[in-house]
Amino acid sequence: MEKTEFLNFCHTKFIDCGFSKAANGYYKDASSDILCALFLQKSSFGAFYYLNCGFYIKRQGMPSRPKYTDLDICTRLTVLSKEQRVDGKQFLTAAIYYEEYDEEELGVYFDEAFKTWILPPVYKGKKFLLKNLERYYGGLKSIHTLRTEFIRNALSN
Repeated sequence: MEKTEFLNFCHTKFIDCGFSKAANGYYKDASSDILCALFLQKSSFGAFYYLNCGFYIKRQGMPSRPKYTDLDICTRLTVLSKEQRVDGKQFLTAAIYYEEYDEEELGVYFDEAFKTWILPPVYKGKKFLLKNLERYYGGLKSIHTLRTEFIRNALSN
C-alpha cells in the first residue's frame, strides 16, 4: 500500500474505533480514569511508521489532549515482518513498512490490538492496565521514567 493509503487506512480504523483526531494524535476518552491516545510516527530512516499507543491516568489539571511525551504508559503496535528476516525467519517489529502490506493484512494486527490491549483500558480503567502491565504494555519500562512512582501509585489506587 502507498503512504497515503496507509495514512487513510489508519485514520479510518482509528475513527471507526471511536477515536477523535486532534492535532497530531487520536484520542479516546470513555472511562472515568483513563484516556487513550494514538500517534503515528514517521521514521527518518525509511518508508515505515510506528503506531505509538499511550494511556494517560486522569487527574486534576491534566491537558485535555496530552502530547505523546505527556502520556503515562506508552507502547507500540507490532506486526510480523514480511521482507526483513533474522536468521531467515520473520519476526515481530514495531516498524510498519506500509508498502509491504495491504489493508487486509494490517487490519488483522490492528483489530487484534484494539480488541485485546488498546480499547480495554479505556472501558475497564486503570485496574486493567495494572493487571496487564507486563502482558501487553512492556511492564515497568513502558511507564514514563520521570513519573514511575506516581504512575505506579496511581494505577494501584
